[in-house]
Amino acid sequence: MSERIKGVMAAGLTAFNDDLSIDVQGTLDHSKWLLANGCDGVLLFGTTGEANSLSLKERLDFLDVLGESGLPMDRMMIGTGCCSLPETVELTKKTLEIGIESALMLPPFYYKNPSDDGLFAHFARVVEAVGDDRMKIYLYHFPQMSAVPFSHDLIGRFLKEFPGVFCGIKDSSGDFANMKAMAEAFDGFDVFAGTERYLLDTLKAGGVGTITATGNCTSSLCGAVYAAWKAGAPDMEGLQEQLTAQRLALQNYPAAAGLKELLARESGKASWRNVRAPFLPLPKEKADALAADMAKVNWQLPAMAA
Repeated sequence: MSERIKGVMAAGLTAFNDDLSIDVQGTLDHSKWLLANGCDGVLLFGTTGEANSLSLKERLDFLDVLGESGLPMDRMMIGTGCCSLPETVELTKKTLEIGIESALMLPPFYYKNPSDDGLFAHFARVVEAVGDDRMKIYLYHFPQMSAVPFSHDLIGRFLKEFPGVFCGIKDSSGDFANMKAMAEAFDGFDVFAGTERYLLDTLKAGGVGTITATGNCTSSLCGAVYAAWKAGAPDMEGLQEQLTAQRLALQNYPAAAGLKELLARESGKASWRNVRAPFLPLPKEKADALAADMAKVNWQLPAMAA
């Protein structure tokens, strides 16, 4: 069993070809680039990776290639949580089959206002059906998108009933008080801020890092903040201020389309602009405004391959 991933993780983008099929090699290359530029790990098939616009077969086929890619499986995390229990189980089994132990799971989110008992039953069945002691489940708390939050009572129940299985949470609520409360309440439960805006604050509160969509474009500075915190360097606060300014600028634009626009400009690879509907590429006026806003916050990206 591998060690848990901690530190900076980007919620990686899914690259698409012009026919909107997955650009498998482009997605793999981007993951490699992220790991070489500030990331301790990469999450694939999250929200900004457009996972819920992908079919089960597309995800399973991609995982087969990922397993043979040479990427370090112990630094990868896969979003496997679906509304359907069988799909969640199948994706998680495939993730483990290729050597990735970390799975980020949304709750079954279509039916709203489920009870904690209902959510517990769903996840208990996932654990039972997967039946693999290597599995590390990370909960995906994103109530603005899923409308199904994870209560602290439910988290405590998971930890009591399945010790060593439920390893942490990606809190994308934007509510730092909730992140801090979980880090303080649950010993050994790894809290990741869903925004690098709270990277340093989360680390100080006892959390372990960030899993962030905008890390596709801020990974190097995220890595610098994390390294400064580990070293106790005096410039950690200043680095975090710069990082926060970049995050706040980025979040004024649609996440997938905005981040892909920046990558297209920096790499010269126009296909980075491809997104699946209902997302749309940024119109030129908005794309130019994004580039101007990022220049104002001294944003720079390490060299990318075209």
